[in-house]
Amino acid sequence: MSNQLLDEMISRISKFASIFGISRSELKVYAFLLLNGKSTARDISEKLEMSYTKVYSILARLEGRGWIIKIARRPTLYEAVPVKEVWVNIKGVISAKLEQLERDFIEPLSTFTFSSPYTVIIVPSKDIISAMREYLSESSQRYLIAISYPELLAEQVVELIKANSVKGDTKLIISKSIPFPDIPSIKIKKIDSMFGSGVITSSSMLLIVKSGETLLGLSSSHNYFIEIATVYFNHLWETH
Repeated sequence: MSNQLLDEMISRISKFASIFGISRSELKVYAFLLLNGKSTARDISEKLEMSYTKVYSILARLEGRGWIIKIARRPTLYEAVPVKEVWVNIKGVISAKLEQLERDFIEPLSTFTFSSPYTVIIVPSKDIISAMREYLSESSQRYLIAISYPELLAEQVVELIKANSVKGDTKLIISKSIPFPDIPSIKIKKIDSMFGSGVITSSSMLLIVKSGETLLGLSSSHNYFIEIATVYFNHLWETH
């Protein structure tokens, strides 16, 4: 492939690559090795018309990224790692950077802004059943439901659980002491006891606990609360 054709190919992806700190020169050297096979630093320097010092520095960075491998011989040969393996590596780096951005910037910032996309709401006793119906009526890929208090099984709640069992991944954990109709489409496990009740969807969670004879609820769209609730639910599901 001529340098002109190589430059045209690199130009199409260099803007995207630069977002992740990948230089045009790095792309050019990697593409050269990918297309031409094993080469020495000197050969790359001559064919790409780059200084030997610059090529050597680029090869060191590419090796550090895991894009190329060095074959120990005299002179040293460099070989490109298959492009699909490199892409898996890039996706891993992107994912790690995004997680770091969320952890170090988005989450801390959200605690100081009034326009936070996350909500935590206290649900009073009189609104518990309504909140359950609202959560069970959400459009969601999953519905994880825990029932430890018989007063939560209002007729509309049962009907919504039944309806969700045929349109999404619906799992129900219920205390053994609470009667529940036999509905074949519902994945159900009965256990002796658990902490509280609730509903977890793809984007929100509702926790219900009892203080004396009073039911209290907490609802949230915060990813951390959803994840904690999901981990606890899955633990109960897998151990019973």
